Amino acid sequence: MQRKILQRKPSWGLALSIITAIVASHQARASDEHIQEFIVTASPHDKSAADIAGAFNILDGAALQREASATLGETLQNQPGINSSSFGPGVGAPVIRGLGGKRVEILQNGTAVVDASDTSPDHAVSVEPLLADRIEILRGPATLRYGPGAIGGVVNIIDNTIHTQQLSGISGAAEARYNTNNYERAVVGRLDGGNGPANFHLSGVFRQGNDVKIPGWAVRHRDERADSTRGRIANSDTEVDSWAFGSAWTTDKLVVGASITRTNNDYGIPPGGHDHSSHDHDHDHDHDHDHGHGSGHDDHHQHDEHHHDHEVLTRIEMKQTVHQGKLLLRDLDGFIERVSVDLNHTEYEHREIEEEDGERLPGTYFDITSTELRTELTHTPLSDWRGEHWTGTFGLQHNRRNFRAEGLEAFVEPSDTVTTGIYLIEETAIGAGTLELGLRHDRQTIETRHRRDIDHNSFNASASLLYPVGDSQRLGLTLSRSERAPVAEELLSEGEHIATRSYEVGDIRLDTESAWNIEATWSYQGEIEATISVFHRHFQDFIYSLDTGTHFSHQLAHEGFSGLAACSADLTNFGGEADEFDGSSPCYLHTQENARFTGIESEITLPLTDSQSLRLWGDMVRARLTRGEDVPRIPPARLGIHWDLNHGPWSARLSATYALDQEHAGANQDSTDGYTRLDAYLSYSRDNWSLFLRGQNLTDQEIRQATSFLRDLAPEPGRSFILGARYQF
Repeated sequence: MQRKILQRKPSWGLALSIITAIVASHQARASDEHIQEFIVTASPHDKSAADIAGAFNILDGAALQREASATLGETLQNQPGINSSSFGPGVGAPVIRGLGGKRVEILQNGTAVVDASDTSPDHAVSVEPLLADRIEILRGPATLRYGPGAIGGVVNIIDNTIHTQQLSGISGAAEARYNTNNYERAVVGRLDGGNGPANFHLSGVFRQGNDVKIPGWAVRHRDERADSTRGRIANSDTEVDSWAFGSAWTTDKLVVGASITRTNNDYGIPPGGHDHSSHDHDHDHDHDHDHGHGSGHDDHHQHDEHHHDHEVLTRIEMKQTVHQGKLLLRDLDGFIERVSVDLNHTEYEHREIEEEDGERLPGTYFDITSTELRTELTHTPLSDWRGEHWTGTFGLQHNRRNFRAEGLEAFVEPSDTVTTGIYLIEETAIGAGTLELGLRHDRQTIETRHRRDIDHNSFNASASLLYPVGDSQRLGLTLSRSERAPVAEELLSEGEHIATRSYEVGDIRLDTESAWNIEATWSYQGEIEATISVFHRHFQDFIYSLDTGTHFSHQLAHEGFSGLAACSADLTNFGGEADEFDGSSPCYLHTQENARFTGIESEITLPLTDSQSLRLWGDMVRARLTRGEDVPRIPPARLGIHWDLNHGPWSARLSATYALDQEHAGANQDSTDGYTRLDAYLSYSRDNWSLFLRGQNLTDQEIRQATSFLRDLAPEPGRSFILGARYQF
């Protein structure tokens, strides 16, 4: 592949009081024309937005078109309570209320997305936001339906590859985008059609971009810039193509369908993201690895004048194929009124390629195969002793995941993980309110080649009460106890993890982590709309990576020591050289400790005129371990404001996001500076087509996200403008 490189703190109590006062001062009336949204991730009972007790977000239609970006994390980062954990521009995973990775379940059409993004932060989430019809985000404990992996929240990407409603005729859309920052070109197309019960879907996207421009140096610390670039992030170009085809036979009572989705993603890791300095390579580091070419981009050559020659760069070539099947029987006669069966078989692989002096050398190879089967039975309403009716769903979920890794970064031994869960969700009316109860039990078995099978059981229970107050307000209260079994990476890791520049050691003795969760949500809907959520989560045996204060010693490793025994803080194990100690990988141990997460999210939309509105939002989460230290990589508090204008075919939005300093960075972690980010959006729509212009980081701020492993090596993109056109029929 030929690569082308072109060129101080607000009071939350005061804010909450102001929002409450604004709402109380309006004698608003509920809108009879409000369109009910359905949240499939919240409940199997087709609940509308007004029937959800916890906090949630929906992105679809014009809002999704406005926010859709190259990664899932970037697409969702302007939603309250959601941040992006970036590892350079090609990688961005969502962080919900300070939790990410294995504690956030990423779904595609209701079944789990299978990739290596939860194995290492340098691996991208293998879904394409530009192909989504709708994205639903459910925060908090009301995620029992999707198992222990959803302890932090659920993100469900819906692309309608299998239609559950009949279509008549042909419809479609095409969109093209261009980003001035990294010269990214994206083309998206889709086609849907049907004639009676037969329906089909076809969609695809192609996206290619060059190195991302930034306002200053890529490396944060001045004394570490010898190998850095200025004005751009080296090796940050990407190339993605994805396509999907699905067909379904749909009647009033039956849906039978299947789909296939294929994704190829080739992206680079910023220099330093994979640090090979501690490994015994035979590479010569004296060649100028310059990718710039073409006139008009000499500034990149100037910016790279301090960049060391002959650098080894790492790229990831990812391939994923997803087969999905669906069987839905609905409106049945008898005790069971609905049967839903979803099947997902995923084949995922990626290779890490080291580029040096024009050569492409094979690195680590990851191979994951997963099969998931979910069956749900919904029964007709049953009466209890009070005469109240209960509606419920019984579910069975089975998943088998085969994981293999070979090469330098294969710090986790091969394993097969089998998980089986059963759950029951029941709901009934209590006065004017709704009570929902849920129970779930999961058993996880990890099979390895060299150890005995590792078994864990987890139990989850939740209760939520939604109570309306008048016609325009509702109160929601959710209480739950969640458990999550440790995964193979936490149990079996042992080796240098180049992505995070660390030596990771797992602990086979880790127990399940559990959490008591409580959340209260108040919402108001009338002439103005407002939502406030307050949550607290108390973890017992919270699993995290502890910086032991020691570094990996090759000398000890050559002497036969492994695990923590190969780690030391004694300079005699590093040849007596302090530089050798500082340049080696710090040792991290997967361990457990109690922790507390507390936070608040608020959002209010104020109509200014018939064509203008103002949206204010904010979020904050505080996370501490019981021994007093801060949990690392927690996002800072944020405040945001959006001004929206709609006039005839024109619509516009001006946005500002203010993030505070993150001074609670965690042990041995650097704090991050706050920032003010200014964005804008303008679109013109007429008949079946529209033009749009999106400006991001208009003031060209240097932004380093506290949630990012690469915050000291790769900031967020600088000023960019995205020009696009869309046609639909």
